[in-house]
Amino acid sequence: MLPVIRLFGLPVSAYLLAASLACASFWVLSALELRRDVPGRIRLLLPPAVILSALTGARILHAALNPFRYGPGYPIWTARYERLYLMGGLVIGTLVLYAVCHEMDLPFFKAADDLTAGAGTALTLLKLGCFLNGCCVGVPTAGAFGMVFPAREPLYDLLRAPPEARRVWPVPLFECAAYLIGIAVLLLIVRKRRLPDGTRFLVYALYVTAVRLAVHPLRDYAGTAAKIVSPILYVADLLVLSVLLIRQIRRGRGERKKDRRA
Repeated sequence: MLPVIRLFGLPVSAYLLAASLACASFWVLSALELRRDVPGRIRLLLPPAVILSALTGARILHAALNPFRYGPGYPIWTARYERLYLMGGLVIGTLVLYAVCHEMDLPFFKAADDLTAGAGTALTLLKLGCFLNGCCVGVPTAGAFGMVFPAREPLYDLLRAPPEARRVWPVPLFECAAYLIGIAVLLLIVRKRRLPDGTRFLVYALYVTAVRLAVHPLRDYAGTAAKIVSPILYVADLLVLSVLLIRQIRRGRGERKKDRRA
């Protein structure tokens, strides 16, 4: 882990640097992909709108699950890049994208597909930043994959935890690898065959949600609400996304049959 790195002799937070690179990559890759389906300046303004709404959603869900961590000394509207919950950002970002597309008469599923590559890259970078920062770690483990996170050492020293209890699951590293592999495989499949509109977005959204659900038992949560509510949210997301995916696949098959008849 490397919470602080030096660039040109200056100390820089690896967490903030990774987040900045994630936002920049999402903006650039999405703007390039949107050229096919979104006209003019809208393709340049749509990605930052999604980014801002995702950050807002991430903070709102974190505050809803951890209200004890907020108060007069730390209001929910603070601009600090911390205390964010990923799924809240993904859900609110998607809803804002849908609202914008609906209001401006843009193809939502085509736009969502165009944002998928950028989103996968951004998620990979975000989780890499979490790993370098030593946050979002898992519960203690005696397994071979357990790692000691230096950022937690002061806490362990205070609790006088034995050495075997200081090795924890590197959950951010697991997620980082999973998101990178997932988006790479999905893009390879898309190149080989034409998929119905929205399939790319919905498949990757299902994959990310499934990854989050899979690593949930390994994650160390500060409050009990997140432990209980998070799996419920994941399962609900999986159900909704599955219904939408089946709907889009059926619609795509229907359109291909009409084209053949024509």
